[in-house]
Amino acid sequence: MSPRPLAVVTSAHPWGDPRVFGRELQACLDWGLPVDLYAQAPPGAAPALPAGLRFHPVPPARGRLGRVLRALGLWRPLLRNGPYRLVHFHDPELLPAMALLALARPGTHLLFDIHEDLPLQFRAKTYVPEPFRRPLGILAAWALHLASRLFHGFAPATEAIASAWPPDATRVVHNYPRTLFHRPGPAPDPDRVLYMGGLSRERGLLLALEAVRRARAVRPGMRLEVIGWLLDREVEAALGAASAEGWCTHTPTLGAEALAERASGAGIGLVTLLPLANYQEALPTKLFEYMALGIPVLASDFPLWRRLVAGSGAGRVAAPEPAAVAGALLAMASDPAGLAAHARRGREAYLARYRWEAEARHLRWHLARAGLLPPEPPGDAP
Repeated sequence: MSPRPLAVVTSAHPWGDPRVFGRELQACLDWGLPVDLYAQAPPGAAPALPAGLRFHPVPPARGRLGRVLRALGLWRPLLRNGPYRLVHFHDPELLPAMALLALARPGTHLLFDIHEDLPLQFRAKTYVPEPFRRPLGILAAWALHLASRLFHGFAPATEAIASAWPPDATRVVHNYPRTLFHRPGPAPDPDRVLYMGGLSRERGLLLALEAVRRARAVRPGMRLEVIGWLLDREVEAALGAASAEGWCTHTPTLGAEALAERASGAGIGLVTLLPLANYQEALPTKLFEYMALGIPVLASDFPLWRRLVAGSGAGRVAAPEPAAVAGALLAMASDPAGLAAHARRGREAYLARYRWEAEARHLRWHLARAGLLPPEPPGDAP
């Protein structure tokens, strides 16, 4: 049997995840590569699949242990449905399954798409008891060291993550949104505050809710619009209480077109991740989505984000604690001219530096290394 070109595998990311589905998988289809996708099916009706995509649903799992066991078993369907020339996988929990696949199919090129720093991520997880966080971080670092020897390519989301991987097999693929998000809309509405993305304590949803609640004591018309998927049940009650009070709405994840339509005209976009080590060097997709949509940004004051947000003029940063964020919200909302300037400068920075269409060539570099596409001409290389 001749190998199929490419399998894309994710056991944890929901259907429609922007990096996995909206950018990288779609780019492969746009380049004419047939793709076998292994992922969780979306709730409801079966998805409509574009030409060239063959879907293998990953079964649901209950609890974190169930997720780990499900991920471990994914090497079997990959072995059965292959062989593949390249397997592009996205989740650290897939590392054992991909190691088994590497041993069973030594000719398969394995590309690890690395979204976060795994050792730092373990040390920051609140559901892991404190005494176990550091040992698990050390174990994760050891596992990644083995992965660097066993796998063939590495696509980290940031330069900080890239520093841990073999330089000749590594190229950063940033989380920049597609131009689809560039929809110049109405002037920013100072009272429309937006939070997009995964919903959890660590990602700053509880902080955002408390900050808007405090700001409303001074500016009662301010409201919060939350768009995203629940990552843990801890935030569900707080989100429901704010919604019941009438100043907060929650919409599950939307497709790119619907998201752009819904978000257009918001006055302030929040990126309020907590100061955990694995977040401070991250580049959240929603930061660039706000810029693309002309939504002024209010982000946690991390050095990298300060340089990006303040340096581009796209918005402000504030210490990731309720009083500071509430104060920044009120200061931004009271300055409509400043909001308009942030919106304009954010769009300009996005179009000049932060678009997926310019970034896609880095993913193409990985596919060319695997022999799926011809290399780019030397003059086009970064």
